[in-house]
Order: sequence, then structure tokens, then C-alpha cells
Amino acid sequence: MVRRVLYGTVSAVVVAVIWGLSFVAARVVLSTITPILLATVRFIIASLVFGPVVVEEVRRGRFLKPKDLTELLLLGFLSISIYFWLQYTGVKYAGAGVSALLVVGLIPIITGIASALVLGEKYGVQRVLGTGLGLSGVALIVVPGLLLDRIDWWFYLGVLCLLLNAVCWAIYSTLSRRLMSRVGRPLAVTSYVTVLGTLLLIPLSLTSDWSLIRYLQPEQWLSVLYLSLVCSCLGYFLWNFSLSKMDAVRAAVWLYLEPVAAFVGEALIFGGVPSSTTLVGGGAIIAGALFTNWSRTASSGRGRG
Repeated sequence: MVRRVLYGTVSAVVVAVIWGLSFVAARVVLSTITPILLATVRFIIASLVFGPVVVEEVRRGRFLKPKDLTELLLLGFLSISIYFWLQYTGVKYAGAGVSALLVVGLIPIITGIASALVLGEKYGVQRVLGTGLGLSGVALIVVPGLLLDRIDWWFYLGVLCLLLNAVCWAIYSTLSRRLMSRVGRPLAVTSYVTVLGTLLLIPLSLTSDWSLIRYLQPEQWLSVLYLSLVCSCLGYFLWNFSLSKMDAVRAAVWLYLEPVAAFVGEALIFGGVPSSTTLVGGGAIIAGALFTNWSRTASSGRGRG
């Protein structure tokens, strides 16, 4: 039992570092191409890995009902297409560390609210406290900038995108829990969601100039491959491995190391350190997320990096 928990903990910590550094890798690439283009290239590569799973499902005659396929299409849009478009826009304008902080901290809080509204889950005092702490942390991060003579509106556009990003994942998590109870087969569901989300990204990417791809430098291509293979494939595998060794709530706690990895990686590559108000606000967001997570009897699978 102790060994199982140890293996699960190590896997969860590795996943937190992998997904935390994904925000830094995205910022490296976003200096050359647009957020929607990065998301499309990343998931075209990832679909080369998940696509064969979908083909195998069809080959074995495991056909989905039209209702389930429609719902998977919606989940692909929420968790891949619009989700990463918003997240990468947030990274571009708000920075890697702040993006990781808002994504990691706000998703459990907003998911708790969505679960209460859609699934009728109890929203107790602990969740209310967690929500209040989390929102106060967001205020500490964004309000000081409004008091300056020169307001960085691009930063606030990034923050808005990250807030909407959290809403998309909260809706996705709530709907996917309901779908998983009917369909099962987590790998198949993940594969369908990835491939369908990628197919929806392609027409959206036509709003960008695909010729920008040729200007990517070798280190930027390494970042794209890191996002596609390490984050989307290895990260998901290690996360599911961790969940097979320990309960989801205990595993999810380690994911709050993501902002630490993101801030450290951002400082090493781009320089600069977060302000004191950002650190205090980040602490409040993480505390709020912890309160929200600990109030839940189970946690939905999560894959954001």
C-alpha cells in the first residue's frame, strides 16, 4: 500500500512539473505564431498518437451512439478547441506563471460551482469559503494594475481569457463525468475528444497565417513537440497511472505545484520574478482551490497542460 502511494505521488509530482512547464513552452512558441495556430499544430501531432485508438475502436465494432458522438464533439470543442485557444491567448498576454496560477486555482473552484448547478451536488460552507478565497486571490493579482496611471489592457485581456478558459474546463469536466458513466473506456473517450477537438481547430486556424510556421526556430519546434508528446501523451498517461495508485483528491493536491514550475521556468528563460501581490494572491487562489477539492468526495480526471 505504501509503495502504491509512493509511486502515485511521484507520478503526480512529475505530471505537475510537466504541465507547469507547458505554459513556459507555449510562451516560447507564441513569440512567432498565434495562439490558435499553436493549438492546432500541437493537437495535429497529438492526434497522430490518439488517432489509432479511435481506428481500433471502430475496427472492433465499438460504435458510439449518435447522442454520445455529439456529446464527444462538444467535449472536444470545450477541452481542446476553445480551451487551448483561450489558454494560449492568456499565456501570450498575462505570462506563463500567472496563467498557470489562474488555470490551476480557478478550475476546481468553478468546477465546484458548475457541479452544484448542473449535477445538483451539495455546495457546502467549505466550498463557499474556497470560492471566496480564490476570487479574493484573483482580485489581488488583477486590481493593483488598475490603480496605475498606465493600464496594461493586454494583460487584462489575457486574464479574461484565462477566466473563460477555467469556465470551459469546468463545463467540460461536469459533462464528461456524466458521459463517462455511460460510455466508460477512458482512453477511448480521451482519444475521441482529442481527435474531434483537433478537427474543430483546423477551420478556426484558417483565421491565422499558416506561413508563420516556417519561421519557427529549432528550439521552438522542440517546445511544440514537448507540448504535443510530453504534455498531451506522457502527461495524460502518468496522470492516469497516478490515479490508479491513489485516490483522485490526494493526487490532485500535487498539481498545485504547476504554478511553481511555471514561475521557475519563466524566470530561468525570460527573467523577472512575480510581485509580492501576485504571490499573496496566488497563495489565496491555491488555498481556495484546496478547500474546494477537499470538500469533494471525488475529483474528475483532469488534463490541462
